[in-house]
Amino acid sequence: MAPMFRATPVLRGKLATVKSRDSDNTVLHKAFTNGSGHVTFTGAISPSGLAMRPIRYALLDEVDRYPASAGTEGDPVSLAIQRTAEFEHNKKILLCSTPTIKGCSRIELAWLQSDQREYFVPCPHCGECQVLELGDGAEGGLAWPEGHPEAAQYRCRHCKALIPEHKKSLDGRAGWLSGPEPGLAHPRLPRQPAHFAETKLGTIATEFLAAKRSPETLKAFMNTVLATLWEEKHEVVADAHALWNRCEPFAAEVPEGACLLTAGVDVQADRLELEIAGGAG
Repeated sequence: MAPMFRATPVLRGKLATVKSRDSDNTVLHKAFTNGSGHVTFTGAISPSGLAMRPIRYALLDEVDRYPASAGTEGDPVSLAIQRTAEFEHNKKILLCSTPTIKGCSRIELAWLQSDQREYFVPCPHCGECQVLELGDGAEGGLAWPEGHPEAAQYRCRHCKALIPEHKKSLDGRAGWLSGPEPGLAHPRLPRQPAHFAETKLGTIATEFLAAKRSPETLKAFMNTVLATLWEEKHEVVADAHALWNRCEPFAAEVPEGACLLTAGVDVQADRLELEIAGGAG
């Protein structure tokens, strides 16, 4: 923080002078020279740090990576928000995070309680606004020739026209639009519009194909690049009685000369593949 304050003209000289045994300018606490306030840092695992001072502006970064409890004191997000209680009418609370797993994400809960605003950009062909998404390539989203993700273009979801790389700077008329329910402002910003001018579409497509090689790399891509939640999928073990109740009569002609029948069953996620073979004695 100290180098940033020194290098920024509007902030230079705003911090208290560093002195030995001075509690106004430490690594984790820096007071302003005019007595107007302070900047204090603490970790999500420190209940004493979260309860130390009243805070008017609370910035909580990467909340999805906070532990479930700060020591034995409970949820660190709730503890930090409680520090703003003395500034009921002019406080600001900012929660930021890369989303993680659906149903376990703090930032997902904050998003659902907000106005759910998204960043829309207009198509240069038809002018219709849309949220930039990976899509399937045919109906909208990134599309590329087979085997050449580096040549990816963006297909408009409305007119289906392809937007080439050199025309992808759509953010001149772009902006934030809120969801159907009013609430606290809470935007979601994937990397496509965030770095739309700098990041090539081909780079995102190439990263996506590489990420598909394993669930863990795809999970990281979904969370960090697309700013979307990862939904864990689990195989459900069927109840034996339920399976028994679904039994159906099965009739098969026995080949002439066969004295022994064998059945082989291959269990798939959505079906059973059955083969019956007859053997001669």
